Amino acid sequence: MRPTFTNDPPVFHEPGTFTPHTYTGGCHCGRVKFSCVAPPPDELVVLVCNSILVHEARPEKRGSYLKSECLRWTKGGWDDLTVYKWNTGQGNHAFCPVCGIQVGTTFRDLVTINVRCVDNLPVDIHDLKQMHFDGKNLLPLAKGDEASV
Repeated sequence: MRPTFTNDPPVFHEPGTFTPHTYTGGCHCGRVKFSCVAPPPDELVVLVCNSILVHEARPEKRGSYLKSECLRWTKGGWDDLTVYKWNTGQGNHAFCPVCGIQVGTTFRDLVTINVRCVDNLPVDIHDLKQMHFDGKNLLPLAKGDEASV
C-alpha cells in the first residue's frame, strides 16, 4: 500500500510534552556521537519525505524533528560534519566527511536526527510512526534552481 503524503508541517517534539527517552548514536565511522532526549519509540514520529534530496539521494534517512536543546554532542559536533545547502539554503544538511552518513539537519531552532544513526533502536525503524511529507510538490524552488525538488 502506498503512503499518503501530506503538506502539514512536520511534527516536532517540544520538550516537556512527552515522556523523555534518551537515545544515543552517531555516524558509521564514529567521528561524531550524540545523545538526544525525545519521545519513547511508541510516541516518536519520523518524517519520510519524497523530495529528490531525501527520497532519491538518501532513501535510508528517516528524520525526527527536535528542538535544538534536546541534542547533546558526546563526541565532535556540527563543526565536524560537512554541510550541504540546497534549494532555498535554509536547511543545513550535515554529513560525515569520512563515512558519508547524513547525521542530521539544522533548520532555525530545530534539528532532525537521522533515526538510522541511533544505536540499538529498541524497535524496527518501520514500526515507528511515520509522517509522509510531499516535499516533491510542496517545497518551493529557489530562484534559478532548475532541478526538481
